[in-house]
Amino acid sequence: MKKKTIRGAILSLILMLGLSTAAFADGMANMDMGKGTEKSVNGINAELTFNKDNKVKTGDNDVMITLHDENDKEIENADVKISAEMDKNSDMGMDMNGKKPIEVSLENSKDGQYMGKINFTDKGKWVVTANIMVNGEQKDVQFDADVVSGGPNWVVIGGFVGIVAVIIVVAAVKKKSNK
Repeated sequence: MKKKTIRGAILSLILMLGLSTAAFADGMANMDMGKGTEKSVNGINAELTFNKDNKVKTGDNDVMITLHDENDKEIENADVKISAEMDKNSDMGMDMNGKKPIEVSLENSKDGQYMGKINFTDKGKWVVTANIMVNGEQKDVQFDADVVSGGPNWVVIGGFVGIVAVIIVVAAVKKKSNK
C-alpha cells in the first residue's frame, strides 16, 4: 500500500512539473506585445515596442512600430525600416566605429503596425532609428534602447531539471524496493 502511495505521489509530481513547465512556456509564446516608447515627429506618432515584456536582450528580438497620424488614425501605407547602432556617447568603452548598423525592413501587419525581428549583437545603449516613408516623404524617428544580456529561461530549465530529478529518485526507490 505504501509503495502505491509513493509511486502515485511521484507520478503526480512528474505530471505536474511537466505540465506547468509546458504551460508556462506556451503562455509566454502567446502574449501580446506590451506598451512601448512613443515619439512624435512631423505629424507622425510612432511607438516602438520590443518583445512581449518590452525588454531588449542580446540575440533575436521581436520589434513592432505602430504609426498614427496627428488625428490618431493608423498609418497603413508606409514603408518602414529600422536601423540600430551602439550609442557613440555610451561609456561602455567599446570601439564600435568599425561596425555597421543593423538594418531591418518591417512588414505591415495591421492597424498601422509594422513588425519584424532584430538581432542585437552586444549589450549596452543602442540608438534605434525608424526610417518611415509616407506619401513620398521620409521621416526619421530615433529611440534609445538599453540592451541587456539575453540568458537562458531559468524557469523552463528548472522545470526540466525537476522532472529529471524526480525520475532519478523514482528509479532509485524502485531499484531499492526490488532488492
